[in-house]
Amino acid sequence: MSNEGGSGYNSWIPNVWNNAVQEDPWMPAMTKQQRLMGFMAFLLGGWLCFGLSIIYIPFILIKARKYVLLFSLGSVFTLGSFSMLWGPWNHLTHLLKRNRLPFTVSYFSTLFLTIYTAMVMKSTVLTVLCAAAQFVALMWYVFSYVPGGVTGLKFFTKLFSRAVLKKAQSTLPI
Repeated sequence: MSNEGGSGYNSWIPNVWNNAVQEDPWMPAMTKQQRLMGFMAFLLGGWLCFGLSIIYIPFILIKARKYVLLFSLGSVFTLGSFSMLWGPWNHLTHLLKRNRLPFTVSYFSTLFLTIYTAMVMKSTVLTVLCAAAQFVALMWYVFSYVPGGVTGLKFFTKLFSRAVLKKAQSTLPI
């Protein structure tokens, strides 16, 4: 059944997401619905790993490696979710385009450095700094790919900063 007419068991899939699924030479046999389900499964796996890593934040001095490994696994799952949506070959060629190279280099270098500082160097301070850089690169990635992500992020940043400034001005005796 197709989603074109809006009827059938997969009519709940929004057309925006349905149109984001592209044909890929590395996954030619997967249907749009299978790819969307794979996208959601990888994304949920990433969120699960991020959630589990958050549990270790209070113990980051003691359990830095567990935190970083869970966080990095969540990051890889999130990246994999978009490869499922677009197709791995399409996603890889897109990541290697000239305008995306700064992200690609920053993301993969912070991912590697985070794991390296946690597992080889065993430096908590460097591990936390690399994990923070990895988080920034991941957020840049997610917000640049979600439709309206960067615009929505700018909107909510302005909205939040205005609310904080308004509250600070009314509260603080300046």
